[in-house]
Amino acid sequence: MREVILAQREHLPAVAELEKATFFEPWSEKSLELFLTDGAFCVACVDSEVLFSYCTVTCVLDEAQIINVATDSEHRGRGLAREVLEFVFDECKKRNITSISLEVRESNAPAIALYNSLGFSMAGVRKNFYTNPRENALVMIKNLD
Repeated sequence: MREVILAQREHLPAVAELEKATFFEPWSEKSLELFLTDGAFCVACVDSEVLFSYCTVTCVLDEAQIINVATDSEHRGRGLAREVLEFVFDECKKRNITSISLEVRESNAPAIALYNSLGFSMAGVRKNFYTNPRENALVMIKNLD
């Protein structure tokens, strides 16, 4: 049965593998341990031992920042990232977070459409934020209160 949960240490190897498959500069399994500490968390969509999607988040005071969101390529377009992000919003509210932000490649139209549909709005542009290939990042923010 598929479920969305707060990730635990045993999920980190799968998160690290999905990072490698998705991002040009992936976080290592060791560095992902940050998301098991106070002030950060990782949400995972899993079924038994299989990781379908995840989101890593850091929190400072009443603000959160989404670091990465990824869905396994075979399971994209099925609403899994939406489920994960909705869980993230609920978890942020439990932690008294009032706003959440993220950066997204300006060419990533599917992600931008998802974020817009979830209530994020454009807040700015970070020029040449990404490498491999070099690209601007759109900064998006959502109020949670």
